[in-house]
Amino acid sequence: MEKELISLKKVVLLAGALSAYWIGSGFATGQEVLQFFTTSGTNGIIAALIFLVITSFLTYVLYGVGQKEKFDNPYDVFEYYCGKFLGQVYIWYSVVLVYAIFVVMLAGGGATINQYYGIPSYIGTGAIALLALGTVLLGVEKLIDIIGVIGPIKIIFVAIVGIAGMITLIGQPTLLSEGSSLMPTLGFKSASSNWAWSGALYAFLALMVSIPFQVDCGASAGNLREARTAGVVGTIAFTVAIISLVIGELVYYKLIIGQQVPTLAIANHISPVLGLIFSVLIVLSIYSAVASFLLMTVRKFAADKTSKFKIIAAVLTAIGMFFGGVFPFDKLVNILYPLAGYSAIVFAGFVIYKELCEKNGKSKAEKKNNEVEPNI
Repeated sequence: MEKELISLKKVVLLAGALSAYWIGSGFATGQEVLQFFTTSGTNGIIAALIFLVITSFLTYVLYGVGQKEKFDNPYDVFEYYCGKFLGQVYIWYSVVLVYAIFVVMLAGGGATINQYYGIPSYIGTGAIALLALGTVLLGVEKLIDIIGVIGPIKIIFVAIVGIAGMITLIGQPTLLSEGSSLMPTLGFKSASSNWAWSGALYAFLALMVSIPFQVDCGASAGNLREARTAGVVGTIAFTVAIISLVIGELVYYKLIIGQQVPTLAIANHISPVLGLIFSVLIVLSIYSAVASFLLMTVRKFAADKTSKFKIIAAVLTAIGMFFGGVFPFDKLVNILYPLAGYSAIVFAGFVIYKELCEKNGKSKAEKKNNEVEPNI
């Protein structure tokens, strides 16, 4: 059988799109990594590896099924794995969850702009919401083109925080262990009291909010091998970003106490110029993720670019602007994200069960086909 060829450019774009989708306000500001990983100290790095193992498998499967099945609607993947009744439950749960996180991201955007520029949070929230709405109204293809390029840029700049932390460690090698031991006493919110469970929960969170998006990405690949490769590469790149932030937040733990946007505080310490660039990058990260989540919500109710699509997008944006400017960002992350992680565990069970059943069925069919009757 001829080996399927893959396009490196396509792999980078699809992997970048996944990274850009995952790196929203919670991640870019440092709050997600802080609550799921850094509060566990150096064990947070091991937790990131647990995330990598779980997410690589699930992303490999979802990108693959998207390419193989080519669903008319990406939300159909829930019925594919869970059946009609439970599939519908998951479809609507996913829609509500994605929209709720859209609101969380808007809150993060307002907090970022307030912390760096001193502009009231509600103004920052409104500006990002309107930019995202404008992008969504341009259509699906334009959105994918934008975030596919932005993703790798996000990873590079987030890695700068970790690199700076490692350079600082050369001169002060005790900082990492010092930050690790003091983390539990500094009053930071934590997603879980167990570091290994935090890593697993974050993997399931990443799964739950991106299932239809991953299916769409897989469908747009040239072939099955290209789709699966892109999914795994995107997951690895994202994990590198997680570990970079864990190191940076542990080394610079004194700087992030009481900060809504830890990454911005660290970047400002490293260099005022980097702080300025990072503030723009964080807003860019939030904007691209907010637009993606808004699009995935609206697509459940209307076809792309139709009048109904535009009206629903505008209404949902207005609602998000209001609630995103009211609720405190760090509390929203602490409540909503762990809940999403728990809900995805059951879905992952359905995925594994169906994949195993299909694999066993395929093996039996191949065995039967290989049985050759003796010639008489």
